[in-house]
Amino acid sequence: MNDKANRQPRQLSILFMTEMWERYGYYTMRGILVLYMTKVFLFSDTRAYTTFAAFTALVYLTPLFGGWIADRFLGFRRSVVLGGVLLAAGYGLLSLPGQGLVFQLALGTIIVGNGFFKPNVSSLVGQLYGKNDPRREGGFTIFYAGINVGSLIPPLITGWVIIQFGWHIAFLMAAVGVLMGTVVFFFGLRKHPELGGPPDTGQTPAVRLGNYLLISVGTLAAIYLFAELVKNTDLTNILLFVLGGLFLAYSFSRSFSYRDIRRERLIAVHILILFSIVFWALYQQAGMSLTIFTEFNVGREEGGWTIPTVMFQSINPLFIILLGPFLSKLWIRLDRTGWNPSIPAKFAWGTILMGLGFVILPLAIQFDDAAGKINLWWVVVSYFLQTMGELFISPVGLSMITKLSPKKMMGLMMGVWFFASALANALAGLIAEWTTIPSGSNDPLITDQPFSHVFGIIGWVALGVGVIFLFFAPILKRLIDDAPQKR
Repeated sequence: MNDKANRQPRQLSILFMTEMWERYGYYTMRGILVLYMTKVFLFSDTRAYTTFAAFTALVYLTPLFGGWIADRFLGFRRSVVLGGVLLAAGYGLLSLPGQGLVFQLALGTIIVGNGFFKPNVSSLVGQLYGKNDPRREGGFTIFYAGINVGSLIPPLITGWVIIQFGWHIAFLMAAVGVLMGTVVFFFGLRKHPELGGPPDTGQTPAVRLGNYLLISVGTLAAIYLFAELVKNTDLTNILLFVLGGLFLAYSFSRSFSYRDIRRERLIAVHILILFSIVFWALYQQAGMSLTIFTEFNVGREEGGWTIPTVMFQSINPLFIILLGPFLSKLWIRLDRTGWNPSIPAKFAWGTILMGLGFVILPLAIQFDDAAGKINLWWVVVSYFLQTMGELFISPVGLSMITKLSPKKMMGLMMGVWFFASALANALAGLIAEWTTIPSGSNDPLITDQPFSHVFGIIGWVALGVGVIFLFFAPILKRLIDDAPQKR
């Protein structure tokens, strides 16, 4: 295979730059939100965890709606532009002071904006490749590594920005970043109208206008609804599981409308999506319990300088950038020799690696110093293992959705993929609550035992689930590979 055949499509660079700037905005906000609530609003750890968990769960739920609306009405391109504008507006609202309605509306706007943006950029990447293009998984891995440049930069500069200019300027940086990404997307794809246009429904202009008005009104109503749900976290968890279950049942039932290999593949995809919830529940601890653990239980002093906690959020994207291109080339080489692990096997190994990333933390706590703090390199190793697991699951999962989903269900299935992260975020909030000290003490000598206990349990559970799933991987592989795909 020559170099030209291996070369990725040019549009891939536009799409990963778009997502890079969106990730820049999101990770600027994600890295400081829990600390912002505990230090500025003086929320308890439990309240900060539950608010963050409800918010991030809803962030990953709305792609269900955004993918469906893109499939049926707007198309991928218009959905991404609308989502980018809403995200910029939400981060802009966060830059305003106050913890009341403005704060809630800011989170609600971000939630809705992400629903339009997130699934449809990934779906556009899938449209760059043919049915059996061997570059697909490698392209998604490059896309995934490239966009993590946007995740890497914010933690490195946000701490300094907060010290120099305050929390609200940091949130304003997020708004500017995502707005830049939207501009790159809008102008970058103008010469490629064949990508992500609205579906050809045969409707009259009047009917299409009516649909657009309904979407506009529904978007505003959704912002207010989600703002209220962020405030009422118990209700959010109930609605999340009920509505999410209904959507999952709906998408699963759609699988049986096909009478060929597409049905078996959709069944396998649903199983893999459900399995990924275990992985994402642990992954999301980075923004919750791992952040508080790092703040109070990790020795962050180096050379007379105390490393800001938010900077540890850059470890994950840094490893993705370093390892992503290597794995991208590795999958292609292994595919040529017939040794490329199946998608289910990659999911299993990714979960095992995530479990190892948490199992080592209780061991680290056994070697803490007299003040109850562990060496920061334990956290670096933990993030390395978690990131390796992420690269085995996240880009592979995105590729799986675009490869195995029928064209008419691609947006919906991308939404279901992100719905798994919504459920995982809700579970992650419950897990993080287990690490909270009832007295509210932040003394490392008191807090290290709950962290050790919880991190050990979830780590060993993930290891066990991954090993068991590894034995079932061949069965799912047969469902996926049983016959040539028919779209």
